[in-house]
Amino acid sequence: MWDPEVASNITGYLSIVCWLIVFIPQLWENYERKSGDGLSMTFLVIWLAGDVFNLVGVILQDLLPTMFLLALWYTVADMGLIWQVIFYQRLSTVVPVDEEEVSLIRDAEVDHHPRLIRRSSESKHRTMSFWFNTLSGAAIVLVTLVSCAWYASIHGGLVMGPVDGNMHSMRWLPQLLGWTSAILYVGSRIPQIIKNYRQKSTEGLSLGMFLCAVLGNVLFTLSIFLRSVDRQYVLVNLAWIVGSCGTLVFDFTIFIQFFLYKSGPNKKTKKNPVYVE
Repeated sequence: MWDPEVASNITGYLSIVCWLIVFIPQLWENYERKSGDGLSMTFLVIWLAGDVFNLVGVILQDLLPTMFLLALWYTVADMGLIWQVIFYQRLSTVVPVDEEEVSLIRDAEVDHHPRLIRRSSESKHRTMSFWFNTLSGAAIVLVTLVSCAWYASIHGGLVMGPVDGNMHSMRWLPQLLGWTSAILYVGSRIPQIIKNYRQKSTEGLSLGMFLCAVLGNVLFTLSIFLRSVDRQYVLVNLAWIVGSCGTLVFDFTIFIQFFLYKSGPNKKTKKNPVYVE
């Protein structure tokens, strides 16, 4: 017998699976290249802002537990990806990449006690990296714990049972947050599209990430409609529906760019870093 709630839960969890793995291809791409320069930082920051508004809106509106888990994972995963990009940016600033620059540094070290300079620089870099990594990890843990405690206090837990109250009632604050999130989601891809267009390249981007994002958004939206097509219920969830579906247009635009620029003449070549011995 057809059970809309079970069908909604199944598609919701399938969507979670897509979002659990969505960043893995991009994280691996960055790791292999030791760089995150293919990503637009503006794109990532706007995406994170949209996820934060989405998370708060889902909690306040008391929506499906699957929607909360997705919103929480979006936020945590975004923070992890931004951390990786900044980490490689910081790494590239302390590693000379030009032979002439290396020669100048070596010449300078001859006159200024090279071992002392090098040790001081390395020690400072290790200290800054330690605190940067520590604060990043603490922020991710803090966001996770606070969000789960807040949602549990409102919803009464993460059990996938019948959900009462606010799922069919319109509340202005979470709706405002939800629509703000939707606008940020839809607009977040624009900086990445512009970056790709200007460089005539999608090098450094993972096609797998955008494929998983599309599938995740489709399943996420489907989980909402499978639960109910009641007009009031759809209106309550409309901001999240628009946020998921609206990004599909821009994701498909990025797919087109992958096709157009896959063999473009302006693709950047990766430089191998040169370390000072």
